Amino acid sequence: MIRSETTPERAARDIRNLIKNKGLKAGDSLPAQRSLALELGISRTSLREALATLEALGMVHIHAGKGVYIADRQTHTPRDQIKSRQAAQVYQFRLAIEPYVAGLAAQMRTKDHLSALQSSIDDMRAALDADDLIAAAMADTDFHEILLLASGNPMFADAMHPAAQTIHENQMLPFANASAIAAPLAEHEQVLRHIREHNPSGARDAMHFHVLSAATRAKIAFLRP
Repeated sequence: MIRSETTPERAARDIRNLIKNKGLKAGDSLPAQRSLALELGISRTSLREALATLEALGMVHIHAGKGVYIADRQTHTPRDQIKSRQAAQVYQFRLAIEPYVAGLAAQMRTKDHLSALQSSIDDMRAALDADDLIAAAMADTDFHEILLLASGNPMFADAMHPAAQTIHENQMLPFANASAIAAPLAEHEQVLRHIREHNPSGARDAMHFHVLSAATRAKIAFLRP
């Protein structure tokens, strides 16, 4: 059920460790991308994806033509208009599907689904305790993907699969809000509580709240009916 860590995600973790090991602070720059790719033993494409992940998590700023700089996680990182519009569209898509999926999961889930959902929550808690936002974001994605399986309707997973990477990137955005870093964990626990209790309406409402709250933490406004 659990997705494997990709090369860019592993590279993002390596860069995070490099930042810690070198004691880099907000405003310091990372090595040039060519040198960094060679040091990590990855392609420039994988490096760019890794840096995009770290930027989504609010850990670095990418300045085209200038370099990559360590960000101050306590301050808001404004997103450009195009990225904000794309993020808003993803939240609209998620809001249309995920509450319904959570409601179905409350009816269709098995003991294995409950165990996997709890494991993803435990993984997120451990990652947050270790200040590992990359692992926390992966655990976040795992939780939502397990719910798709628990719904009992494979068409939902099929519908979301083409946008899986975009959705995963979207799920990283709230973790850039340092003042509410543990909020996704508490909201996942609430969704799981209703699913465990076979409460479809409670699970649906909890997921609706979770998606809207995530958008608020990411400072993304979007039109909804």
